[in-house]
Amino acid sequence: MCLSIIGGLSNHLRGGIMSKKKKRKKKTVLPVRQLAVTRSGGTTTYYRKGKECHCASKRPAGSTEERDRRHTKRSERQRLLTSVFTFVSRLVKILLRKLADTNSWIAFAKDTSMTAPNLCHKVNATACDEHGVANFRAFMFSVGWLAVPLYTRVRRNAWTFTLEWRHHGILDETRDNDTLVVGYFYDCLPDAPRVLHLPAVTRAAGTATFTLSDPEGPGREPLSPDTVVHIYPYLAGPDTDEYTRSVYLRVPPGADDTLG
Repeated sequence: MCLSIIGGLSNHLRGGIMSKKKKRKKKTVLPVRQLAVTRSGGTTTYYRKGKECHCASKRPAGSTEERDRRHTKRSERQRLLTSVFTFVSRLVKILLRKLADTNSWIAFAKDTSMTAPNLCHKVNATACDEHGVANFRAFMFSVGWLAVPLYTRVRRNAWTFTLEWRHHGILDETRDNDTLVVGYFYDCLPDAPRVLHLPAVTRAAGTATFTLSDPEGPGREPLSPDTVVHIYPYLAGPDTDEYTRSVYLRVPPGADDTLG
């Protein structure tokens, strides 16, 4: 009699445990439709957890229309300044991307309170108008404290250039390992800076011959061989943390000039 009672209790408990182990059905959560945020009369209406909420708009009512009116009333000088600022910002972004690992602006900006893009923008803005670089001589691809070599000769045969230089200033012997970088613009493309790094050419070499591989326009059409090229050679230290400033050279077709 006792054994049958115990057996019955055991079966009852086992059945209860098994029933608890049954998997619960997952609830299907329907996606919540995101209600639009609206602004009216200086008040912003939005929805948080399905409830309608209100707050004062950060932008005053009619601010878009007011902004458009201000833009319409801008003077020609204000419009030009805005256009130049926008262009230079885009140019700086392109230039810093092209410079890649030979970017002197990053190293130089560490000694200032400015970022590399802001420093490059400030230095080069006055050399530009709203269409591109207007004063090539004033533009700079590089800034730095290393001694600038004295460039003595530049020659050009089609798109191949030869540049010669000699030491200038009192140099540490390790400076012989500084490598050549050439920034350049094609005269007809004043909004397209380009960069050629020549890591095999050192300061000690005193000469470099290089060919520009991209004499083409934005549509990949070949440029005329009569195009003037503006080049900006500079030297980068072996650890690419020290640089010379760039020097401007205008090189027309067939140039063979002795430089002072």
